Order: sequence, then C-alpha cells, then structure tokens
Amino acid sequence: MKIALCHLEVSCGPQESNLAKIERAVEIAGERGARIVVTPETAVQGYYFHRLDEARKLEAQPAPYLDSLRKTVAEKKVYLLLGCGEYVPETGKHHNSCLVFAPDGSLQSRHRKIYGEKLGSEKWASPGDAVSTTKCDGMNVGVLVCADSWFDERPLALKKQGADLLIDIAAWPETKETGNPLPSWKKVTKITGLPFIVCNQTGKTKWMDMTIGESIAIQDEVVKCKYSGAEALLLLEFDTVKNKILSEKFEVVPL
Repeated sequence: MKIALCHLEVSCGPQESNLAKIERAVEIAGERGARIVVTPETAVQGYYFHRLDEARKLEAQPAPYLDSLRKTVAEKKVYLLLGCGEYVPETGKHHNSCLVFAPDGSLQSRHRKIYGEKLGSEKWASPGDAVSTTKCDGMNVGVLVCADSWFDERPLALKKQGADLLIDIAAWPETKETGNPLPSWKKVTKITGLPFIVCNQTGKTKWMDMTIGESIAIQDEVVKCKYSGAEALLLLEFDTVKNKILSEKFEVVPL
C-alpha cells in the first residue's frame, strides 16, 4: 500500500485556500497510486482559526463545503484522513477531529482529539472520550490527533482494538513549551510494537514556527522516513501483510 502525507502550510488559512491545497494534494496522491491520504491537524479551518477570528462558527461535519473534496476522494478512490474542526448539534460541543472518508467519498468514521485543555489555540475545542480503529482496505488503522500520542493509554487502547498501524495528524514542531515530540513518538512504537506515522504541517506564524515540524514514519523506535520544510506531498510504501514500513525515505513531491 502507498500512503501519502500532505505536509502543508494551512495553520492560518483561509479555509478556501486550505481546501484547494488539500484537494490538489489528493488528486496528485491518487494519480501516484496512494490508497491512504493524510492531512495535518485542523487542516480545513487552519490550526489558528480561533486566534484569528474568535467569533468564527463551526459547522456540523461533513459540511457542504467539503462536497468538492469528497468528490475528488471518490474519483481517486482513496481513503482520506482529514483534520477538521466540527460542531456537534446534539451536545453543543466543538471538537478537534480527524474525519475519515471512504473511497466512495462517504464519511466512514471520526476521531475527536481527547487531549484538550481549552487553552491557547485550542480553547474552542472540547475533548473527545474514546479512540477507535477504522478499516482501510482490510487494515485496522488507529487514528490519533497530535498530543493524543503523548499519553500511553491511547495508543495502547488502539493496539488492544487490533490496530495494525497508527496514524497521528499533528501541528507539533519542537518548541520550548512542548519540547521535542520525537521521544514520545518513538515510545509509541516501543509500547505497542506497531508502526507509527505522523503527518505534520509547515509554515511560520507569530505563534509558532512549524517549518521545523517533522512528518515522520517510525518502526520499532527507528525513524524510517522524515521530512520538514516547504510544502510537499510525502509518499511511502507500507507492507499490509507484515505491517511494516518499507520505505527508507519519503518520495517527496513539491506542491
């Protein structure tokens, strides 16, 4: 299986620009044979959307503005893991979520970020309450959002549910406040025995420099592939029989 990571500058939007970037990345990934396409955290609205506009309202998902993207997903027949803020009318809560779309463009599942202190750039989001795996071509993929991977119980819960692979969508460069995430990412593979892939994002803002943020693929505490810098589509090969990352480096497609 070929997996594509959309290493994009999306943290400050605007949303229309972010969606155009994501859709183009999905098109290229599909043309290059990818089956799973992954975006960074909050890729639709942009990680800093609330700082830029505190009055901004979120919609229930999938919202109509995702229709074109979902059509492209169906045309390219890929699974899309999409970082997106969402509103839940039944509870009145907002969540920092990863929406998983099936190759026909339908919403297959979602994971709502559990870690959430309602501080800083994420004070708009309420924490989710569970992790779960989702099926991609018969493979069980465990989905996490950024700092969910910091807490051992979450990747361990996904392993218990039969995950074959863990994927984390992130906005997490090394900073003075959060430290270097790499040791915690390596630890995920140590405690679960599972391969772990992180789709990060890039771009420099007044709040955080994400140009140093790494998208990365790790197996047995060994970094197999890593990338930071300019916007790019990152492709890797994955053995779905042996649950093994085959690539020794990303195939980098500039965007």
